[in-house]
Amino acid sequence: MRFEFIKYQGCGNDFIIRDETDHEPIPEDKRGTVAKSLCHRNFGVGADGLIFVTAPSEKGVDARMRLFDRDGPEADMCGNGVRCLAAYLHKKLDKKCLLIETSDGIKEVHQFDDQYRVHMGKLRYKADELRKYFTTSVDADNPLLDIVMRFPEVGQVRISVVNSGEPHAVVFVEDIDSYDIRPYGKNITENHAVFPRLINFDFAEVVSNHIIKIRTYERGVFRETLACGTGATAVAGVAWLTQRVDQGRNEIDVMTRGGKIKISMHDDREMYMTGPATLVYGGAVELHPEKLSEIG
Repeated sequence: MRFEFIKYQGCGNDFIIRDETDHEPIPEDKRGTVAKSLCHRNFGVGADGLIFVTAPSEKGVDARMRLFDRDGPEADMCGNGVRCLAAYLHKKLDKKCLLIETSDGIKEVHQFDDQYRVHMGKLRYKADELRKYFTTSVDADNPLLDIVMRFPEVGQVRISVVNSGEPHAVVFVEDIDSYDIRPYGKNITENHAVFPRLINFDFAEVVSNHIIKIRTYERGVFRETLACGTGATAVAGVAWLTQRVDQGRNEIDVMTRGGKIKISMHDDREMYMTGPATLVYGGAVELHPEKLSEIG
C-alpha cells in the first residue's frame, strides 16, 4: 500500500499527518502498528506521533483528529499536534478559524501569521475529574494540587495531577536542567498501579512571575520530547492556581526545549494555547504487511 503523508512540527514536537479524507483509510486494527512503524526514527519516517485526519462526527466541524503515539497507543489529545493539523487544514481549506474534533472534544483554532491559538477548554484538577486516570482515595471535590506522594526509585515528591486535554503529573523544581527525567518518567508515567492509563510527567521551573521552563516525558512516546502543548497548558494552569506566578496577568510564557508556547488563563479555568506550527516535508512510503508485523 502506498502511504502518502505530510510532516509538521510544533516547537520540535513532530507529527506525520495522513489525510484519510483524500486517501484510503488504514484498517482500524492496524493504526497503532502503522504508527509504531512509521514513527520509528531509525526504521521509519521518524516522528513523535501519527495523526489520522478523518471526517468529523458533527456538522460544522472541519475535521477529526486521531493521534497515535510513536509506541502505538491512541492519545486523547495533543496540543502541538492540533496546531500542526490546523496549519495543514489552513492551507488545504484556506480558513483562519478551524474547528477540530478530538477525543477530548472540539477544539477551536485561530491562525495568526505563523502562530495558532487553540481553545484548550477548562483545566481539570479535582479528584472526581481525574478518576479514570488516577487511583486515589481523595474526596471527589478535593483538588489534586501539590499532594505529597512517594514513588519507587525517585522517592517522595510534591505533585499535581491535572487534565489539560491529556492527563499530566506536574512537579516544580529548581534548576530544571540538572535533573535526569528518565527515572521520573519510568516510575511515575509508567506506574500502572497509580495511573492505570499512564500519565504524562512534567518538570517545571518558575523563572519569573510570568515565565516557566518545562520538560516533559510523554506517555505513549516513553521518552522526553522537545515540547508538549498539553504539558505547557497543564504546568501554566497549576502555577497559576497555586500562585507560583502573578495571578494579575493572564498570559504565561512556557519555555520548552523546542521553543516558546504562550498560555492564557482565565478565571473560569478556560485556557488558550498559542504557538507555532511548521511544515517539514511531504512524502510517500510503501507499507508492507510483513514489515509492519515485525515492528509492531
